[in-house]
Amino acid sequence: MSAQPTGSPSSEANAGWAVFGTLLAGLLVWGGVGYLLGRWLDVAALFPIGLLLGAAAATYSVYVRYGRSS
Repeated sequence: MSAQPTGSPSSEANAGWAVFGTLLAGLLVWGGVGYLLGRWLDVAALFPIGLLLGAAAATYSVYVRYGRSS
C-alpha cells in the first residue's frame, strides 16, 4: 500500500483548521474583552460589540493570510 503516511494531513486540511482557529480565537478573545469591559463598566452592549469586532478582525486576518492572490 502506498497511502499517505499516518500523521501527515493534506495542506488544504491544515489551512482549513488554521482558518477555523483564527475565527474562533477572534471571537473568544474580543468577545471576552467585551464581556469583561461590559461587566466592569456596567454596559451590556460591549459584549456583542466585542464579538463583532473579533469576527471582523479575524475575517480580515484570514483574508490577508489566505485570500490575496498574487
